[in-house]
Amino acid sequence: MSSTMHSSLASWIARGDMDGASWVSWRELASIDPATRPGHFVGRVTWQETSRSWMQHRQLVSDEWPSEVLAVVGTPPVETGGGSQRVEWTNGDVVCAYEPLTAGTVLGPDSDWPHVFAVMKALAGRFGDDGVRLVVAFD
Repeated sequence: MSSTMHSSLASWIARGDMDGASWVSWRELASIDPATRPGHFVGRVTWQETSRSWMQHRQLVSDEWPSEVLAVVGTPPVETGGGSQRVEWTNGDVVCAYEPLTAGTVLGPDSDWPHVFAVMKALAGRFGDDGVRLVVAFD
């Protein structure tokens, strides 16, 4: 991270509003295999109540789903256990969906990230793949 960015974020870190920051180059992002899966999560479950369709919830899940998630979404269909396809179901007025977790599902065309990556790719055309980086901060 540049010294200017570090200075800008220092007060947030001091107040405890941010745990840290890091960066990734365009070269690293461009080389990500969309099929890559994390070791500790198998998928992501999304749900929303039909009466409040404007509010959507998402939760990463491991092989054993958290009990608080199961209390809301009910027992997921058997196909979610290591399956490779999106699965949808309802539990009362709750509409649920499960999808296997991959880099493609998090960063792919159904996310907002392609817009960021398009800008980074254009900048890399001018400054080189290692001359463009995305700075991220964690709260």
